[in-house]
Amino acid sequence: MVPKNKILKILDEYDKKKLTVATLCSHSSLQIFNGAKKEGFRTLGLTVKDNFRYYDAFPLGRPDEFMKLDSYADLLDNVDELLARNIIVVPHGSFVEYMGTEKFEKMPVPTFGNRNVLRWESHRDKMREWLETAGIVMPRVIDDPKTIDRPVLVKYNGAKGGRGFFIAKDYNEFKMGLDLDQDYTIQEYILGTRYYLHYFFSPIKK
Repeated sequence: MVPKNKILKILDEYDKKKLTVATLCSHSSLQIFNGAKKEGFRTLGLTVKDNFRYYDAFPLGRPDEFMKLDSYADLLDNVDELLARNIIVVPHGSFVEYMGTEKFEKMPVPTFGNRNVLRWESHRDKMREWLETAGIVMPRVIDDPKTIDRPVLVKYNGAKGGRGFFIAKDYNEFKMGLDLDQDYTIQEYILGTRYYLHYFFSPIKK
């Protein structure tokens, strides 16, 4: 983890009138870029693909600039450029999947929020504890796959946007779909309308 005093020193040297909000380009970045622009910040999209045109469909969520990387791991090699741009990184789940929590924690660039949040984001049990502590009712966890007697959703650890998850109705379907190389959680599958909610709030917005 980058020492707090090092981050504070970097912030002291920033030009506060030229702060730029940066994050990895994914569906989660749309609200971040939109919200940052509403607050008057410049925005920078970090990407490894030529997917700039996808943002044409979401002009309010399109960053002002893009930084194309060969891989997300290369962010550590571009720290000097990020600091020169007065960058504040706003992390989201894609950092877990594409960069990894350890590399992110070592990146000496100011970050909005608590860096430890990505460790919670990457672990299903910690995420569940987080949500239940907030009073949110969660689907029942199935500890023994041999007891599956109804539709269940098998989720792998990490922020994968649902990639690789599958529904099983019994133990045989569970065994057929399981990737043994990944840690997983089995939850009761709740029938109904699916929602993917995003929310932007700023304490400084007037």
